[in-house]
Amino acid sequence: MGDLLPEIESDLTIYKGGPVSEENLYFVHRVPHLIPDSIKISEGMFWGGDFDAVQDLLANNSLKEDDIRFFLGYSGWSKDQLQDELETTSWIVIENQYQNIFGISDQSFWKDQLMKFGGEYKLWANAPENPSLN
Repeated sequence: MGDLLPEIESDLTIYKGGPVSEENLYFVHRVPHLIPDSIKISEGMFWGGDFDAVQDLLANNSLKEDDIRFFLGYSGWSKDQLQDELETTSWIVIENQYQNIFGISDQSFWKDQLMKFGGEYKLWANAPENPSLN
């Protein structure tokens, strides 16, 4: 965080949120009682809110890594695009089993999920992040 916004002294990670509006910082969190104007997006998960409050919370070390996640950009689809991608099996769909995404390790999550499928998915799970370096 401090590399992107030097006025904020924090070592929280900023994740790649997607290819849309990568110049904008977005955040999801689980502390609406601390961040005014948050929007509930699911049970225990909230989108955005008053960024000045977030800055104050970070300055006071009142936010933990498992309270909030920051993203540059977001993923978005045009009308019917996602449905078309689902029909062409461009996505693997599983039921959400997680009440709290904030405690999930980002280092192994996708690999762990692919390994559960077995077969050819194990190949993808073990593929290097950048195949050209293989």
